[in-house]
Order: sequence, then structure tokens, then C-alpha cells
Amino acid sequence: MIVSIRGKILEKRPEALVVDISGLGYECLISVNTYDRLPKVGEEVSLLTYHHVTENGHWLYGFFDTTEKSLFTMLISVSGIGPRTAIALLSAVSPEEFKRRLVAGEVKMMTALPGIGPKTARRIIVELKDKFVKLSDEELPIEGDSVILPEMREAHDALVTLGFRPTDIYPMLKEISKQGTDYTTEQIIKMVLAKLR
Repeated sequence: MIVSIRGKILEKRPEALVVDISGLGYECLISVNTYDRLPKVGEEVSLLTYHHVTENGHWLYGFFDTTEKSLFTMLISVSGIGPRTAIALLSAVSPEEFKRRLVAGEVKMMTALPGIGPKTARRIIVELKDKFVKLSDEELPIEGDSVILPEMREAHDALVTLGFRPTDIYPMLKEISKQGTDYTTEQIIKMVLAKLR
């Protein structure tokens, strides 16, 4: 079993990269999140890997950190979820945001992806939700918490799109929610940006 890989990047694309190790090129299938964190072509990279073997061939899946790899292995443990579907899910949002949405039971986010219907989405939530309930209150969108009001959610998603980490954003949104819940999405974004700068 190949559990990690380190070498020079020969080429990279949002869905895969080729790593040169002593003259051999290894292709690793990756998520968009891992792609965004890769160094430039020609530079060295170190990735955790999952070696998937079937009767049709061998595939390596690469991950920049243990969080993404752990979530990947949990996803493929769900009936009906294969490695390629798991990678597609992890490409949709960051692993941290995926966990929060899973705990919140957001079926819509998953059904928006190819190959994921309502039944499969519910199966993912049912089978994996309990594994994430031990996350701290700072990380979870608790039922009834004002942080998951539409304006807060829209602000959160916009800030993540701008490149800010969910772990940095959530505590600030929680703090803002204590001041009141009548802010517009634009006001919330400006308040968080002021705190981040």
C-alpha cells in the first residue's frame, strides 16, 4: 500500500498531478483544494496518498493534509460512494466546511454534485454525522445558532470564496451574531474583513 509520495512536480491540473520520483512519473488524482495548495511545476511536493486497486487498474489519490485524507477515507466507507465521487465532493468545498455542512444536514450541497442524489446524500449524512459531533462548538453550526441564518451563511460562503479559512471566519461570525441578527450580508462581510485586517 502506497501511503505517501514525495518528488518533483512534472505537471499539474486541478484534477491531477504527476510527480517524478527517481525518473518514474506517478499520477495522483487530487481535489481542487489540494491543487490550490501545490507548489509550482518543477518544485518538490510531499503528499499523503490512498492507493486504490480494482480489477481494472491502480489509482493513486493525493492529499495535502491528514484532514482531507481522513474525510476521503470516511466518505468511501459509505455504501455507493467511490473514490472519484469522494474527490468530487471534497473539491466542492474545503474539508472543514464540508464537515460543518454535513453536521448541519445540508443535503442540497451534496445533491448539487454529479452522481449524488437525495438518497445518497442522506446516507452520507446518516453514516458520517456521528463521527463529527465531537468537534468543538467553535466549529459546528449548532441547530438554532444565529450563525446559520441566511445572511450569516451567505457571508460565510462569500468569505471562503475570497480565500479566508472557515476556522478564522466562524468565531467572528459567532461574535457578530451576539451583537444582533439584523445585519445584511454586506454589513457582515465588511465587519469580518475589518477584524481580519
